[in-house]
Amino acid sequence: MKYVALYRKYRPSTFDEVIGQDHIINTLRNQILQDKVSHAYLFTGTRGTGKTSTAKIFARAVNCPNAKQHNGNPCGTCAVCNTVGSANLDIIEMDAASNNGVDYARDIREKVQYPPVNGKYKVYIIDEVHMLSVGAFNALLKTLEEPPAHALFILCTTEVHKIPATILSRCMRFDFRLVPTPVLAQHVCKIYDAEHKEYTMEAAQAIAQAGEGSVRDCVSIADRCYSVSTGKLTYDDVLSVLGVSSKDNIAHLAQAVLTNSTADILTETNKLVTEGKDVARLNKDLSLYMRDLLTVKLCRDANEILMLPGDVYDGLKQLADKVTVKKLLYAIDQLVSLESNLRYALSPLMLFEATALRVASGSGEVDYDGLNTRLTRLEQLPQNISAESKGLYVVDKTDPKSIWRGVKMSIDAKNEPLLGGVWRDVKVEFDAQGNYVIKCGEGSYWLIENKYKKRLQAEIAVFCDSKLVVQQEDQVSDSEIEKQLSSLGTNVKFDNK
Repeated sequence: MKYVALYRKYRPSTFDEVIGQDHIINTLRNQILQDKVSHAYLFTGTRGTGKTSTAKIFARAVNCPNAKQHNGNPCGTCAVCNTVGSANLDIIEMDAASNNGVDYARDIREKVQYPPVNGKYKVYIIDEVHMLSVGAFNALLKTLEEPPAHALFILCTTEVHKIPATILSRCMRFDFRLVPTPVLAQHVCKIYDAEHKEYTMEAAQAIAQAGEGSVRDCVSIADRCYSVSTGKLTYDDVLSVLGVSSKDNIAHLAQAVLTNSTADILTETNKLVTEGKDVARLNKDLSLYMRDLLTVKLCRDANEILMLPGDVYDGLKQLADKVTVKKLLYAIDQLVSLESNLRYALSPLMLFEATALRVASGSGEVDYDGLNTRLTRLEQLPQNISAESKGLYVVDKTDPKSIWRGVKMSIDAKNEPLLGGVWRDVKVEFDAQGNYVIKCGEGSYWLIENKYKKRLQAEIAVFCDSKLVVQQEDQVSDSEIEKQLSSLGTNVKFDNK
């Protein structure tokens, strides 16, 4: 017999088998029991949370004559329930990703007028409906607004923001949530028990965590782990299948980072990369381990959240007791920020090592690097990028050009065009004595010395305590320019374009 993937074999066929979506299942069940079925539904949510499966169950249930006797579930024995796939003319499944044109929507509009063959409703399940074109949505709009009494539409999508508001307003919307990890772990255990596969509870919990709330992803991972060993499935087996670094290896690297052991950082990183570990995955594993440490340090029932084997949790607890919360937050901040940079880095390993060493040498407390990072972030904020229009600017008092820009903005805000013009042409620097030196031409020098010097000293004092010194730059005369040009020779030509 041909092998069937576990996610297909254990796909729910009744409302009772759908997990983690009780708020939706109860509503749909009650609508069937009370004969209050709407004409259009929109199922939205993350992949693998049960949208299409629920749509198929609901489509069979509304046409099943025995649904009320089975608490809203399709009975599974009548002619409607036993007719599956293309043989069921009353349930039409469509993929909008490959049929997204306006002709496709017109075809629906024409055929929807024909009554159902066996059941009460003619149900259209349109998967990935956000892929429809604008013309297709417009063609479908009138049918959704005033459909025939026997027509029922179920639209499924992962990107609800792409659907026009005119369509949304005509549908009853249901948002499918990510399934909690404990519920996924129970589901994995149920499948393995049915398949007579031995496993440890830690292995099932690791599979559930890797699923990240998606039932289909979780069951697919369980399928991969099923054949990794002929005996009992262990926690380490799951880690090897997922390609996740061993908790011991990550623990050694994390300990080296948190204790500022630079040699061990480079050694452990090289060891993991040599074993074939992807740098981006290594960075993610390390940031997750830091998060686990923070959870252990802040939560009393941390292992109920993390669901780790006892020895792994004990190692986390020992390391968490030796490090501060600020250090862990600093480490997480740096590692998470590194994720996007690794995608475009020419040398991702070098970038990862530099970040790990920076985290190791930092304390998470306020220091030079921390202040510099905060200033950079402030300068990159939208309101500070458009600082000239809003009068906001972060001035670095150690940078003469930054001070010049701060003074310029102050002058511009006071609408003094003459002083602004003078200030725009000056050159600035700090001399050996720490004075703030302004270099300018003859006309600007005369104006500053005789009219604006005190005013400029007051403007500069807002940003630094340096004394203002004004210097006149030597002007190059026309004859001097002619002499310099003639020294270049007669073969040099300048093209004026």
